[in-house]
Amino acid sequence: MLQQSLVYAQSNQTTSTYLSRLINFSILFFPLTSFLLIPAIPGTTVITVLVVPIFIMITVSPLNNSKIAFFKELTYFFCVIIFFSVSSQLINLVTNLKLPSGLNLINRLDYTMTFYRLSHITQSLPLIVGFIIYLYVKYYSNESVIKYIYWGLRLLCFYGIYEFLFFLLTGQNGDFLSNRTFGYNEKPGSLFQTMDIAGMSLMRLKGFTGEPSMFVFTVFPFWLLTLVLNRRFDSYLLLGCMILSFSTTAYLGILGVAVYRMIYNRQFKIFYYLIILVVVACFFLQLDAFKNVLDSVYDVTIGKIYGNNNSTRSRSSYFINHLLFWSNQNIFNQLFGIGFGYIRSTDFFSTILLNGGLLGFLTFSWFVLKNLALRISAKLLSIYYKLGIIMVYLIMMLTVPEFSYPSLWIYIALGFILSDNQKRNLLTNWAEVSGPSLAR
Repeated sequence: MLQQSLVYAQSNQTTSTYLSRLINFSILFFPLTSFLLIPAIPGTTVITVLVVPIFIMITVSPLNNSKIAFFKELTYFFCVIIFFSVSSQLINLVTNLKLPSGLNLINRLDYTMTFYRLSHITQSLPLIVGFIIYLYVKYYSNESVIKYIYWGLRLLCFYGIYEFLFFLLTGQNGDFLSNRTFGYNEKPGSLFQTMDIAGMSLMRLKGFTGEPSMFVFTVFPFWLLTLVLNRRFDSYLLLGCMILSFSTTAYLGILGVAVYRMIYNRQFKIFYYLIILVVVACFFLQLDAFKNVLDSVYDVTIGKIYGNNNSTRSRSSYFINHLLFWSNQNIFNQLFGIGFGYIRSTDFFSTILLNGGLLGFLTFSWFVLKNLALRISAKLLSIYYKLGIIMVYLIMMLTVPEFSYPSLWIYIALGFILSDNQKRNLLTNWAEVSGPSLAR
């Protein structure tokens, strides 16, 4: 009997090891979102395809605590999305919902259909996949996954730098990898955007995430962690690439982090040097030779914030239209939404509020922000991880509607690994902020 128990335990351990390795390997490809293994089938990115064999392995693996917790939480998740789905669709049917063509609908040619639109199903699938990836990392991965995360980010940055230099040298788009399209009219899943700075045309770096804003959404929270994990190379690499994305979100986030670090470290003298630097910079920018530089900097930063470009005006228009439509609905649609995946705004706040209602918005917000209560004993690690949670939540709500990007789900799950490591004393060799096992 004892021998059988030992054999079972050994088999269980072997299966868990294989699962952990396979999950870690799949994490290498989490930023690769503009490339499909099967272009004819939407959503078949590398990590999405690898979700299937991993799920099969977990299903047939011996029963243990991880498997029980995995399927228990997955069951809760399905109960929630089925509840919201049934509620919203019954409300649509009873109230005879009308969808004006002015809304930014997914499958806009089919705006007369309001009961179980096709997009309700197709948009729910990537949500399910994202949650399963979250569960994989949470229950079956370990601290070694951090090395794979940063190798995946390095590949993303190297490809982005290649694209940037290729355009700088040739004036052409060097993206040979992206093959993804979106929507009924097959919009490209990877945007080619440039910026004119002082008469020089530069490509906005985005790698294979599709667009610069999604690059920042993917990279920013993990860049924050490099500041406390002794990953100096990754810190400079991610920072440089975010700067080359020419994203206002990235610049504001970086500035906010810099100010926070100076205040936290009580480096108040730096503020005096910064004031002097700003005064000198302003003096030179007033000269005619630097006027174009000043205009370019204004367009990238202040101009975008105050809506002095087409992108900002378009975002504001969608935001206002969707909020007005939501506010004019009956109380039941306001609470439960009109159906997940019906509309897609340029921000996730108006998207989830209209699709999932006020309850859907609160449920999603709770799921993301509950990690702020995690106990991570390394003080700075805890601060920067939770700062990353707040930043990724704000970036998503204000600037990007992509709920399906694996980076979001991986970062949320990473908090449980960090807190679990503390409980299991796996980080006892850390100093206040970092440890060799995670730094390399």
